[in-house]
Amino acid sequence: MDGSRESWRQLCEFLAFEADAEIDAFLSTDHPENVVRVLAIRHGMGDHNAFHGMNSLVSEDAALNECGMAQAERVGDLLRDAGVIAQLGLVVVSPFTRALQTARLMLGADIGADLSVERGFREARAEKWGWQPSLRAILSDRAERVEAIVHPLCAEDTLAHSHVWRGNRGSTAHELSRRPDLAFFDFRCLGIYCDEQRVGKKNQQWAEKWWHHGPHSQETEASFRRRMAKLKRWLGQQALTRPRPLKVLLVCHGGVMQEAFGYRPNAPNCGFRAFDIDPNGRTRRVADSEWVEDPNLREPMFHVLSVVQQSSRVDGHLLYDIELSVGYENFVFVARESELRERLHDLVASSMSAEAYERLRLRGLFPRYAPLGRSDPAIYIQDYLEQLAIAMSDPAFDRRLVRQIDKYLLGGRLASHMVRDSHPSFVEGGLSWDEVACRDIPLADMRCLS
Repeated sequence: MDGSRESWRQLCEFLAFEADAEIDAFLSTDHPENVVRVLAIRHGMGDHNAFHGMNSLVSEDAALNECGMAQAERVGDLLRDAGVIAQLGLVVVSPFTRALQTARLMLGADIGADLSVERGFREARAEKWGWQPSLRAILSDRAERVEAIVHPLCAEDTLAHSHVWRGNRGSTAHELSRRPDLAFFDFRCLGIYCDEQRVGKKNQQWAEKWWHHGPHSQETEASFRRRMAKLKRWLGQQALTRPRPLKVLLVCHGGVMQEAFGYRPNAPNCGFRAFDIDPNGRTRRVADSEWVEDPNLREPMFHVLSVVQQSSRVDGHLLYDIELSVGYENFVFVARESELRERLHDLVASSMSAEAYERLRLRGLFPRYAPLGRSDPAIYIQDYLEQLAIAMSDPAFDRRLVRQIDKYLLGGRLASHMVRDSHPSFVEGGLSWDEVACRDIPLADMRCLS
């Protein structure tokens, strides 16, 4: 009645018709050293998935239900017997409870989890759902456990509806780290991520709420797509700092599988696919050698760290503090929404065709006039600026328009940065914008870089 039988049926169908090909692809020896091979897997069925998702209304940071636990254990046994877990060099897990529990039950002692006291429950679930359980999850075959990093980049989307459908509202690093059943996970990236994303910039009480992914209490569809591009770049860059060839298990979500990896219409609970990801985030499904297209993989020309509405009006106008970064220089630009609309949004929209504007994914991002509905358009201003920064790195983007944006929004810092980096042809127009991508990702702490 709650959907568990259907979720289990979908997993069994996947295991019968698709799983072997994906496992063979993951284990294949055709693995270039400069790419990371990733087995992306959706979490087991959670409480929020029950009753066609209606349970999400009362399941904040949803846990696995009994079916989800059995799914994680069943697939964990399969991957262990096939030799997948023995080859893992890293495990990356979403911070949502259902993903952490999936990784724990799936990998067990291989990541440091003590499942010995749960042996009876495991055997009872296996008997109910119909498979022969293995005890290898309780006693690891590995000499050393696999490192298990928890990272918000692979979390499910936190769109506006998450304020009602509570399954995608999370728990803080402090709350998670106090749970004995999760003590072996590395939660350090959560704090770093919150600082980098300016999560507490608007409201200090939100400072640990990583699931905001920025200074606002939700994501937009566009910002979620950009986060998926960041996830793939981050995964691909792990090959630069870890022993190679590197194989990673990524425990994530249905929305992540769809947007980052093109798994449509939706992966079954605990369904998985194997991908190769290079340091630029370019992603290829191993089984069929098909590339996953993602226009957001271009490195942005500048970075938008936060956009926050000031608390009081100045001369009757609302002002916005816009924290930006060019190269390694951070600075704050202050402007009215109407000024940004006229000198940035309208300028860009009028300078290119409707088709180009659509292709660059700029349409519909800038907020409508605030008095007509939205009391705080800051999230949409940030959304637009972040997409604009990516659009500007497109080789077809008008360089004269780039210079106008640089002069108004960035105070000429983009041109100065390129000159300092020995790219005088930036000013003369001798190089394409792809050739003079204006910000290298620092490798100081690649484990938590976003």
